[in-house]
Amino acid sequence: MKQLKRVLTAAFVILDIILITGGYDEHSKMYRWIGHPLANGMTDIAHIIGGVNGIGWAIIIITAILRLILLPFFLNQQVNTTINQIKMQTLKPEIDKLQALTRKAGTTQEQQQASMAMMSLYRENDVSVIGGISFLTMAMQLPIFSGLYSAILHAPALKGAEFLGFNLGKPQIVFAIAAGVIYLIQAWLAMQHMPEEQKKTSAMMMFISPIMIFVFAMIASGAIGLYFVVGGLFALIQTLIQHYQRPGLEKRVVREFKIKKTADDLMQESSKTKSTVTSTDGEQKIVQSSETKNKKQRNAGKQKR
Repeated sequence: MKQLKRVLTAAFVILDIILITGGYDEHSKMYRWIGHPLANGMTDIAHIIGGVNGIGWAIIIITAILRLILLPFFLNQQVNTTINQIKMQTLKPEIDKLQALTRKAGTTQEQQQASMAMMSLYRENDVSVIGGISFLTMAMQLPIFSGLYSAILHAPALKGAEFLGFNLGKPQIVFAIAAGVIYLIQAWLAMQHMPEEQKKTSAMMMFISPIMIFVFAMIASGAIGLYFVVGGLFALIQTLIQHYQRPGLEKRVVREFKIKKTADDLMQESSKTKSTVTSTDGEQKIVQSSETKNKKQRNAGKQKR
């Protein structure tokens, strides 16, 4: 299973590189391979719905379908990430000990010893340094959402299209504000379970995304703004699910997660390894010294003869 996951991740990464490096114009691989089929599907849905609002509803439906397809992958990643965060909080006293030893280290060797113990602490207790993030989920969503973006950007049916009285071919401040507010609420909700010290360092990064989406929606077409609104609603739903899942996951971690090796255990093991290596080196030096002495004696005997 792990091998299959690695192969799929590598395949999607290669596909992402091929698509993204080709740009987003109408002649790019992104539009020809993914965007154009999605644009055709959007046009077909608009024709089935009919009316002046057809293309707007088509954007909402296509975006919702793709989000629903990826939702199980996102939710699974959220569970893994949340469990990893809770484990990290449980492990924090041990992490703090090793960080203090790293700061107090008087030599490079002592710093390396503490750093190696830190890596072992994560590994021995099955805690991910990267926070449980799935590279497969990240690599998989990029061509899908980028292709949808290029479809909305270049779809012929969007020329002169309207949705609820808003021209989808021109920037619409209403969609920009709605998208910005939705992503702002989502960012605020995502921060609620963060430790206080982590909130201080993450707050700026968490709130930069809603601002960037608002600015981009302000200068992009109304169709792109509508796409951001729908995508933001799904992101908010995912964060709400994570918010209500967390108490159950915390109980699960308390019940199942036990610290297998503490910072003190790992430092003691490191010290024993160091002592063994030093002892072995000492024995080798004694043997080498004895051999050198015997050689000198044999050479002295030959000279006397």
